[in-house]
Amino acid sequence: MKKTHIALALALLAAANVHAQTSVTVYGSIDASVRYQTNVDAEGNGLASVASGQYYSNRLGFRGVEDLGGGLKARFTLESGFGSDTGALDNTNNVLFNRTASVGLGGAWGNVDIGRIYTIAFRTEKFLDPFDHHYTPIVPLSSGAGTTLPAAARTAGLGAGASAGTRFNNDIQYSLAKGPLTLRAEYAPGEVAGDAGRGSARAVGIQYDNKSLLAAGVYTQRETTTGFKNRAYVIGAGFVAAGTTVKVGHSREEQDAAGTDYRNRVSWAGASRDVAPALEATVAFYRSRYNGPAASEGKRDLLLFGLSYAFSKRTNLYAELDLNRYDGALIPASGQERQRGTSFGINHLF
Repeated sequence: MKKTHIALALALLAAANVHAQTSVTVYGSIDASVRYQTNVDAEGNGLASVASGQYYSNRLGFRGVEDLGGGLKARFTLESGFGSDTGALDNTNNVLFNRTASVGLGGAWGNVDIGRIYTIAFRTEKFLDPFDHHYTPIVPLSSGAGTTLPAAARTAGLGAGASAGTRFNNDIQYSLAKGPLTLRAEYAPGEVAGDAGRGSARAVGIQYDNKSLLAAGVYTQRETTTGFKNRAYVIGAGFVAAGTTVKVGHSREEQDAAGTDYRNRVSWAGASRDVAPALEATVAFYRSRYNGPAASEGKRDLLLFGLSYAFSKRTNLYAELDLNRYDGALIPASGQERQRGTSFGINHLF
């Protein structure tokens, strides 16, 4: 009987030890704001609305890590988006984990993740953004928000953002961080039978951050399912001095479509600073420039001011003012060349 008790105690101890080496975290963000925007239609009317995920995109996620021993760890991430204004899932393509669904292994040699993953170009663009990927429904970097390309360019496969795709499906991504230097590479097969190139994407990137100086660059090459070539890069740098962070960046995406060339370039610069305890101020300027066939070209300028007050590490109030000016082929469907918006909201992380 005594031996049985000892064996049971050892089994429970072993189970507790295994459990201690595995962790699963439930996390997320909920963000809602009141927004007013001018010149939303041809008559020049304004629009008041409750905006969802204005400062930081709403999400619910699960993240897990298991220590396999010898420095090797398994990890996974499942993340879904939702709207705080209606509570509806952000899954217009009927995808539950539309933000991230990946599993991988990591060790001293680096990390390999497979699944639906943020692209290297997106990670680079976020790193170089003065607003650190806040106000994504306004800023044109990740998804080209607020910038509407001509229909022919969209059909050809050109993106309005700076990241050559925020996420890739079927992605195989490698990363290695050594001190201030991070190296990344990825390959996303197109899964087209008989032609490995069609629908595929590949990229390499480098990032440097020693807390005073920062720099990053990435090159992405894609091919549409129809065989059109797409080439894009993102580069930028910045510094931190006297409590102020300054960042500048530039991207260029070029899409070939049966001999017709479409190009989108985004340049930006900005600075952020803690102007008072818990109060951060950020200002940035973004310029989008489009070139297409038959001398078709357009421009969008965005000037964005933002304030964020942190009640805690999880909860903050925010306010922003955005000023837009459009020209040529980038004038929106409303026909308005100028647009102004302002938002006031609250964001909570959990």
